[in-house]
Amino acid sequence: MVSRVKNGRLHGSEPNSKHPFTGDLLCPKGRNLGPYVYSKQRLMYPMRRTGKKGSGEFEKITWNDALKEIAQKVREVSDRDGPESILQYDYAGTMGLVQRHFPSRFFNAIGASRISHTICSRAGDKALQVVYGSNLGMLPDEIEKCRLIVVWGMNPAWSSVHGFEILKRAAKRGAKIYVVDPVRTATAEVGVHLQIKPATDGALALGIMNHHIQNRLCNEIFLDHNTVGFDRLAGVAAKFDMNTISRTTGLSTRQIEDFIGDYVSQRPNCIMIGYGMQRQKNGGEMVRAISILPALIGENRGFFYSTDLGDFDMDYLEGRSLRTRKLTTYNMVDIGRTLQTGRVKMMFVYNSNPLATLPNQKLVRKGFASEDMYTVVHDLYQTDTADYADIVLPATSFFEQYDIHTSYFHNYLSVNEKAIEPLGEARCNSDTFRALASAMRLTQRELFEEDEKVAKNLVSKSKSVEGKFEDLTKKGFLRLKVPNRKTYDTPSKKIELYSASAEAEGLGGLPSHVQVSSNLPYMLLTPVHKFLVRSQYHQRWQDIKPVVYVNPKDAKAEGVEDGSVITLANELGEWDVKCELSEAVPRGVLMTYSVLWPKLCGGSSANFLTTDFVQRYGQNSGFASTFVRIA
Repeated sequence: MVSRVKNGRLHGSEPNSKHPFTGDLLCPKGRNLGPYVYSKQRLMYPMRRTGKKGSGEFEKITWNDALKEIAQKVREVSDRDGPESILQYDYAGTMGLVQRHFPSRFFNAIGASRISHTICSRAGDKALQVVYGSNLGMLPDEIEKCRLIVVWGMNPAWSSVHGFEILKRAAKRGAKIYVVDPVRTATAEVGVHLQIKPATDGALALGIMNHHIQNRLCNEIFLDHNTVGFDRLAGVAAKFDMNTISRTTGLSTRQIEDFIGDYVSQRPNCIMIGYGMQRQKNGGEMVRAISILPALIGENRGFFYSTDLGDFDMDYLEGRSLRTRKLTTYNMVDIGRTLQTGRVKMMFVYNSNPLATLPNQKLVRKGFASEDMYTVVHDLYQTDTADYADIVLPATSFFEQYDIHTSYFHNYLSVNEKAIEPLGEARCNSDTFRALASAMRLTQRELFEEDEKVAKNLVSKSKSVEGKFEDLTKKGFLRLKVPNRKTYDTPSKKIELYSASAEAEGLGGLPSHVQVSSNLPYMLLTPVHKFLVRSQYHQRWQDIKPVVYVNPKDAKAEGVEDGSVITLANELGEWDVKCELSEAVPRGVLMTYSVLWPKLCGGSSANFLTTDFVQRYGQNSGFASTFVRIA
């Protein structure tokens, strides 16, 4: 992006047309950042809680007073309960390498515990590592050249507008597009929509494997040279004949046969695997099965999941040498249960808004409401989480700080230059924790290293960056080298259709279909609205209100009218929400947009019903496997 600044004030942002991937396009969020930065709701100074936790009642204090109080509390809790009772709770509110990871130096120095980042994509990552040794698949320019693109469990029309442009350009040149999704999304409009039953994707993949094997459609030369475990895989896949997968997935045999025919014949091709799908209880199993399909037909790494390139020294960046005590970690997904144990006595929350984003909100809020836990929140806005803090510290937007960024999608490193000075008394993450280290009289030099020096060291030590740090500053972006995708970092050094190491971990030696079911009638799917990034920007788009989409036939059976308020209920609680009838969702499925701020929606949200189940694969979330009834 290019920021336009006049007299020290941001006057807009636009795409950097020189960037090979960005071109002339920004998503709706990127085009509307001015009101986000200059909102009257921005936090401008530190505050101390005066009322009950959750009340949002605070008083203005100075940074010196805030830092002094926090430092004293760190010493007090460490001396009384041990430093591991202090929890570093962070996530991806900013994804720059420096601002996201530099604060870990402080927490390593004091010996704090931290959460594992398991709410998003770890299940898919783990599944791909089992099969290929990494999650690296195809790059955007390679996808665009494909004759067939399968968008599986992904809605790039909303979540990746540049990816969606690739689909449209490919289709214009004659590529065929398939969209596998339980919901008829905007993406589904550009191709053949296979409206699969949720959480049955693994069965479909295994059935396709069986069809390939039975009809001798596999690339035997590629399999012999590059894979292990084909015979064992064939034994598992044999259980999934055409009638079985049709019955399981809800797709007709004709739909499945047409898809298989195109997938085998239209080459090269790519399967774009979405994150949302792998947040089912069987998400890791589904991604593992789907990822094997390209190998069977000889399309090496013929999938896309997450590019995530770069060989940056994370030990240096996070200051892991500063830690002198064993690290204690807690799973982000079930932090509500952790807080009930009383082991956490102090928490720092930054880059995150857990009282909007986490599942099983009632239990999570019970933990945050405890007067026995002291909480510090660093944010741009008075979020639901900030309402439960003891001290709130004002944070900067990315326009007000320096950083460097990698991408989920393309293979470029970008510099984030500071465009404007911080508003009010806001401080970026690195400045905040440098100041806190000073307040605690810590002396390790790593705690006070400046942002640009950290970034320069990361780039200089990297072997993947094509260019020098000075080139990055001058040009704005540099290409990242792509590792050899014909090598596989698995124990066998081949694509593992059967994995002994996965079997030893308890994941199973082969991909499987694990049924997800409930005695409740409706699966509740909770994707994110196109104007939001999880909970970010809801205060900018407050006209986004909760609504649940119901298939008209289900509505008729339940006696539900369009526009009425209905109550969704399960073992975690109840939620009153306006319903809208829609043919886009199939029978037995309800859909609502997740991660709206509860405080902007009458005090509740879908996440008061979502499950905090933890998968085996990557200990990832399974909140898409939430079931409810219409009460």
